Amino acid sequence: MTLKKSIYLLFALTFLCIGCSKSEKSQPETSNNAPRPAASAPAPVDKSTAGSIAGVVVFKGSPTKFPTIDMTQDPTCPTDPQTPDVMLINKGKLANVFVYVKDGLGSMAFPPPTQPAVLDQKGCRYAPHVLGMMVGQPLKVLNSDLTEHNVHPMPRNNETWNESQMPRGNPITKTFQHSETMMPVQCNQHPWMKAYLSVLPHPYFAVSAQDGSFQIMDLPPGEYTLAAVHEKFGEQTMKVKVGAKETAKANFSFAAQ
Repeated sequence: MTLKKSIYLLFALTFLCIGCSKSEKSQPETSNNAPRPAASAPAPVDKSTAGSIAGVVVFKGSPTKFPTIDMTQDPTCPTDPQTPDVMLINKGKLANVFVYVKDGLGSMAFPPPTQPAVLDQKGCRYAPHVLGMMVGQPLKVLNSDLTEHNVHPMPRNNETWNESQMPRGNPITKTFQHSETMMPVQCNQHPWMKAYLSVLPHPYFAVSAQDGSFQIMDLPPGEYTLAAVHEKFGEQTMKVKVGAKETAKANFSFAAQ
């Protein structure tokens, strides 16, 4: 190969490499850490068209008799025998049933309230016995008793914790990051003490009162699966259609197993 041809070939290769470099630099840069579009804010519920669900939980048959609670091991607790909270029945109506919308809300998102859900310890018992709250909402645990308690939730989907609380001591504040229903909470120092927490991604839940009644407010019109859960009798579900500005009726019936 002559010197002239060698110089010509070297010049051509150099030009080609420069073109490749410019072409590569002209491509847009990509990164796995690139910011993603911000998630849209939860759409507020139109309360001018919202409806509700109301009903009563009844109990049929003879209720199971549970032994009374003896608290005499701790002199600061009540000395008279106490009725357990597991089955509170008044004239055929069942209390402490957790009622909630199980399905039908689709992809709707709801911000958790900043106001905490409160679980107190009074008379060596948890109050309330059944408590509902939202994912991310603060849980404030109080001790109104003159004795030390030990608060021990036993979740399936959330992180467990176990903390002692001095008599009338400072509140314990926690949050739960995942949904689950009927999470047991016990006191390791007083084995008869038990409560149930239900943590949901939405605010559409209620706990039946001593007369068995419940009400879920401000529901967007639609068709829902409503569930009722009791610590002893399990879960029941039903389909409920809520119209605009209407109160749909939903009654549940439990019986001894």
